[in-house]
Amino acid sequence: MNKDENHREQRLLAYLRGEMAEEDSKQFEEEIAADEEYAQRLERLLLGEETREDNVKTKDSETLSAEKQRAIVRRGKWKNRLSNAGFTIGLPFLAGVLLLILNGWVGSLMHEDLFRIAKSMVNFTQPGVSVGGSGSQVGLLYGNISMDLRERVGAEEKNAGRFESTNVLWIVNAGPKWPDGVREQKLYFRYPIDGEMGDTESRTSPAWTTMEKLPEGTVSQLAISFDRFLTYEEYYELVSRHVASSGQDTVWFAVDTGIETKESQEGQLMLGSGSVWGFAERELNYGGSILVNGEGDRRIATYLNEMKYLSEQEGLTRDIGRSLLFRSDPQITERYNYLQQNGVRIYGAVLTGPTKELLKLKAEKSITAAFLGKVDWWNWERPSASGTQYSY
Repeated sequence: MNKDENHREQRLLAYLRGEMAEEDSKQFEEEIAADEEYAQRLERLLLGEETREDNVKTKDSETLSAEKQRAIVRRGKWKNRLSNAGFTIGLPFLAGVLLLILNGWVGSLMHEDLFRIAKSMVNFTQPGVSVGGSGSQVGLLYGNISMDLRERVGAEEKNAGRFESTNVLWIVNAGPKWPDGVREQKLYFRYPIDGEMGDTESRTSPAWTTMEKLPEGTVSQLAISFDRFLTYEEYYELVSRHVASSGQDTVWFAVDTGIETKESQEGQLMLGSGSVWGFAERELNYGGSILVNGEGDRRIATYLNEMKYLSEQEGLTRDIGRSLLFRSDPQITERYNYLQQNGVRIYGAVLTGPTKELLKLKAEKSITAAFLGKVDWWNWERPSASGTQYSY
């Protein structure tokens, strides 16, 4: 027995004999109650279940009253029970609180990234489609985002389906939900490849002929492609030669990102949703107000900034993008690097407006493909009052 243990043993014997002063006795009782092992030893000594080192059972407990002995044993037992209960209950409670905080905090950060990436990926890969209202459940253990998909036909937004994204921890499952499970694609673009563009008449005539037969009081969607790449300013200059800004609204641009040429087949590359890449300028976040027309540099810079953000979130962008690109990799970093080096070059656009106004673009010789999308009755002038009423 070392010196400290021997000293403590002597104090225990003095306590059992009743030789301690009252103040020292109280202090020793508190020490015993705080030491589970020593309290158990005291209990065994008082019950005569343990002998001292001379192998003689202690009789010193007789100097203590029975009530005091029971109080000492009872205090030690309750001290141990409370200590064990506190550990058993407190540890899971603390873990639960930390998990709840982690679920809300990390889930909130992840939700912000998921929502922004999903919205941008819909914008960049689905011609003429934009994100409308949304609802969500925030959480790291489980999160859900549901967004309405809309498309412009004339001046009205039409329902195009929903986009759903769920996450369990960092595992993300996302995808569009089209009405009746399918989406009818009518908007295609012809990628301009160096050299002869081949047959142009067959890629434009059906759209122009149909638009000529449509009545005056209709509005339409129209996807057009050009025989060369244009800047933002060059595009609007070209279109304005035929249609005034009041007669059309450009809702989406097809942009060269360098990936398109990998699938080229002798100048006949046709791209639709899931293979074409671009952006809707009205869906970008400019951080404040922007002029209705103009400020092309600012619009392009904002688009490139969003592409940079997607490349920095490459993992989440890939998880969400696969559902919109026929399970293929969005190759976001490669696209962003290409845009950085070559600039934003436009080769097509989706326009909407009065059918007869859009038909004036037939005179533009640089248009190599024209595809007519949805057609609706006249809605170009917005009514003074309108709304929607649901049954639920």
